[in-house]
Amino acid sequence: MKKTLTGFTIVELLIVIVVIAILAAITIVAYNGIQTRSENTKTIHGVSSYLKAIHSYAATYGNYPIETGFPCFGPIGTTCARMSGDGSGCVPEAGGDGGAAAQPTFDTEIKKILTKLPTVSSQTMNCNGSTYAGAYYRPSTGTAAAIVYFLKGNESCSGIGGIASSTKTQRGEMTRCVATLPSL
Repeated sequence: MKKTLTGFTIVELLIVIVVIAILAAITIVAYNGIQTRSENTKTIHGVSSYLKAIHSYAATYGNYPIETGFPCFGPIGTTCARMSGDGSGCVPEAGGDGGAAAQPTFDTEIKKILTKLPTVSSQTMNCNGSTYAGAYYRPSTGTAAAIVYFLKGNESCSGIGGIASSTKTQRGEMTRCVATLPSL
Protein backbone atom coordinates (compact mmCIF):
# COMPACT_ATOMS: atom_id res chain seq x y z
CA MET A 1 0.00 0.00 0.00
CA LYS A 2 1.37 3.35 -1.10
CA LYS A 3 0.92 6.43 1.03
CA THR A 4 0.53 9.77 -0.71
CA LEU A 5 1.62 12.82 1.20
CA THR A 6 -0.24 16.01 0.56
CA GLY A 7 0.75 19.51 1.53
CA PHE A 8 2.50 22.62 0.32
CA THR A 9 6.08 22.71 -0.80
CA ILE A 10 8.50 25.22 0.67
CA VAL A 11 8.53 27.13 -2.63
CA GLU A 12 4.75 27.48 -2.60
CA LEU A 13 4.83 28.74 0.98
CA LEU A 14 7.54 31.29 0.16
CA ILE A 15 5.54 32.58 -2.81
CA VAL A 16 2.47 33.08 -0.60
CA ILE A 17 4.56 34.90 2.03
CA VAL A 18 6.07 37.22 -0.60
CA VAL A 19 2.64 38.03 -2.07
CA ILE A 20 1.26 38.83 1.40
CA ALA A 21 4.27 41.07 2.13
CA ILE A 22 3.79 42.97 -1.14
CA LEU A 23 0.08 43.50 -0.43
CA ALA A 24 0.87 44.69 3.10
CA ALA A 25 3.45 47.18 1.80
CA ILE A 26 1.00 48.57 -0.75
CA THR A 27 -1.67 48.95 1.93
CA ILE A 28 0.68 50.77 4.33
CA VAL A 29 1.85 53.21 1.65
CA ALA A 30 -1.72 53.90 0.55
CA TYR A 31 -2.82 54.44 4.17
CA ASN A 32 0.02 56.90 4.83
CA GLY A 33 -0.89 58.86 1.71
CA ILE A 34 -4.55 59.02 2.72
CA GLN A 35 -3.60 60.06 6.25
CA THR A 36 -1.33 62.86 4.96
CA ARG A 37 -4.06 64.17 2.62
CA SER A 38 -6.53 64.09 5.50
CA GLU A 39 -4.21 66.08 7.77
CA ASN A 40 -3.50 68.61 4.99
CA THR A 41 -7.26 69.00 4.43
CA LYS A 42 -7.72 69.59 8.17
CA THR A 43 -5.13 72.38 8.04
CA ILE A 44 -6.69 73.95 4.92
CA HIS A 45 -10.17 73.83 6.48
CA GLY A 46 -8.92 75.38 9.74
CA VAL A 47 -7.03 78.13 7.88
CA SER A 48 -10.10 78.82 5.74
CA SER A 49 -12.27 79.15 8.88
CA TYR A 50 -9.78 81.55 10.47
CA LEU A 51 -9.57 83.52 7.23
CA LYS A 52 -13.35 83.98 7.13
CA ALA A 53 -13.32 85.05 10.79
CA ILE A 54 -10.51 87.56 10.15
CA HIS A 55 -12.44 88.98 7.18
CA SER A 56 -15.58 89.25 9.35
CA TYR A 57 -13.55 90.89 12.10
CA ALA A 58 -12.20 93.44 9.60
CA ALA A 59 -15.71 94.15 8.28
CA THR A 60 -17.00 94.65 11.82
CA TYR A 61 -14.13 96.61 13.38
CA GLY A 62 -12.51 98.26 10.33
CA ASN A 63 -9.11 96.61 10.76
CA TYR A 64 -7.48 93.21 11.05
CA PRO A 65 -6.75 91.97 14.57
CA ILE A 66 -3.60 93.70 15.86
CA GLU A 67 -1.15 91.54 17.74
CA THR A 68 2.44 92.04 18.86
CA GLY A 69 3.45 88.46 18.10
CA PHE A 70 2.59 85.76 15.61
CA PRO A 71 -0.32 83.75 17.10
CA CYS A 72 -0.71 80.07 16.31
CA PHE A 73 -4.10 78.94 15.06
CA GLY A 74 -5.93 76.72 17.50
CA PRO A 75 -6.62 76.59 21.19
CA ILE A 76 -4.05 77.82 23.73
CA GLY A 77 -1.17 75.35 23.88
CA THR A 78 -1.17 74.69 20.13
CA THR A 79 2.32 74.72 18.69
CA CYS A 80 3.09 75.83 15.17
CA ALA A 81 5.72 77.21 12.81
CA ARG A 82 9.31 76.11 13.42
CA MET A 83 9.24 73.97 16.52
CA SER A 84 12.86 72.77 16.53
CA GLY A 85 16.11 73.29 14.65
CA ASP A 86 17.53 76.44 13.11
CA GLY A 87 15.35 76.55 9.97
CA SER A 88 18.28 77.18 7.65
CA GLY A 89 17.14 77.18 4.06
CA CYS A 90 13.48 76.44 4.79
CA VAL A 91 11.93 79.89 4.93
CA PRO A 92 12.70 82.91 2.77
CA GLU A 93 12.36 85.70 5.31
CA ALA A 94 14.84 86.81 7.96
CA GLY A 95 14.06 85.31 11.34
CA GLY A 96 12.02 82.56 9.75
CA ASP A 97 8.94 81.10 11.33
CA GLY A 98 10.31 80.55 14.83
CA GLY A 99 8.47 83.29 16.69
CA ALA A 100 4.92 81.96 16.54
CA ALA A 101 3.21 80.93 19.78
CA ALA A 102 -0.13 81.06 21.54
CA GLN A 103 -1.42 84.62 21.88
CA PRO A 104 -4.38 85.06 24.24
CA THR A 105 -5.09 88.58 22.89
CA PHE A 106 -5.60 87.28 19.34
CA ASP A 107 -7.80 84.45 20.62
CA THR A 108 -9.91 86.93 22.61
CA GLU A 109 -10.35 89.19 19.57
CA ILE A 110 -11.17 86.40 17.13
CA LYS A 111 -13.63 84.88 19.62
CA LYS A 112 -15.71 88.02 19.12
CA ILE A 113 -16.47 86.48 15.72
CA LEU A 114 -16.06 82.73 16.36
CA THR A 115 -17.45 80.99 19.41
CA LYS A 116 -15.14 77.99 18.99
CA LEU A 117 -11.64 78.21 17.59
CA PRO A 118 -11.00 75.93 14.60
CA THR A 119 -8.10 73.51 14.74
CA VAL A 120 -5.41 72.76 12.23
CA SER A 121 -3.43 69.56 11.88
CA SER A 122 -0.62 68.88 14.30
CA GLN A 123 1.27 66.77 11.75
CA THR A 124 4.95 67.68 11.64
CA MET A 125 7.21 68.13 8.65
CA ASN A 126 10.99 68.09 8.49
CA CYS A 127 13.03 70.58 6.51
CA ASN A 128 16.83 70.73 6.78
CA GLY A 129 16.84 69.52 10.37
CA SER A 130 13.95 71.72 11.54
CA THR A 131 10.45 70.57 12.42
CA TYR A 132 7.44 72.58 11.22
CA ALA A 133 3.69 72.28 11.85
CA GLY A 134 0.38 74.13 11.88
CA ALA A 135 -0.53 77.66 10.87
CA TYR A 136 -0.25 81.17 12.27
CA TYR A 137 -1.40 84.73 11.74
CA ARG A 138 1.17 87.34 10.72
CA PRO A 139 -0.32 90.70 11.69
CA SER A 140 0.83 94.08 10.52
CA THR A 141 -0.55 97.52 11.29
CA GLY A 142 -4.18 96.42 11.30
CA THR A 143 -4.57 97.25 7.60
CA ALA A 144 -2.40 94.42 6.25
CA ALA A 145 -1.89 90.84 7.41
CA ALA A 146 -1.06 87.34 6.21
CA ILE A 147 -1.64 83.75 7.19
CA VAL A 148 1.24 81.26 7.06
CA TYR A 149 0.50 77.54 7.04
CA PHE A 150 2.41 74.32 6.43
CA LEU A 151 1.35 71.28 4.41
CA LYS A 152 3.10 67.94 4.07
CA GLY A 153 4.33 67.06 0.59
CA ASN A 154 4.41 69.16 -2.57
CA GLU A 155 0.99 70.78 -2.33
CA SER A 156 -0.80 73.71 -3.95
CA CYS A 157 -1.31 76.90 -1.93
CA SER A 158 -4.12 78.40 -3.98
CA GLY A 159 -7.81 78.54 -3.26
CA ILE A 160 -7.84 79.28 0.46
CA GLY A 161 -10.86 81.47 1.08
CA GLY A 162 -10.61 83.15 -2.32
CA ILE A 163 -7.26 84.82 -1.52
CA ALA A 164 -5.58 85.63 -4.80
CA SER A 165 -2.22 86.60 -3.32
CA SER A 166 -0.62 83.37 -2.15
CA THR A 167 3.03 82.34 -2.24
CA LYS A 168 4.48 78.87 -1.99
CA THR A 169 7.86 77.62 -0.79
CA GLN A 170 8.41 73.90 -1.18
CA ARG A 171 11.44 72.17 0.30
CA GLY A 172 11.86 68.56 1.27
CA GLU A 173 8.61 67.13 2.57
CA MET A 174 7.15 70.54 3.48
CA THR A 175 5.14 73.14 1.60
CA ARG A 176 5.02 76.57 3.25
CA CYS A 177 2.12 78.74 2.09
CA VAL A 178 1.60 82.43 2.76
CA ALA A 179 -1.86 83.86 2.05
CA THR A 180 -1.62 87.65 2.03
CA LEU A 181 -4.87 89.34 3.01
CA PRO A 182 -5.97 92.34 0.96
CA SER A 183 -4.98 95.72 2.36
CA LEU A 184 -7.76 97.63 4.09
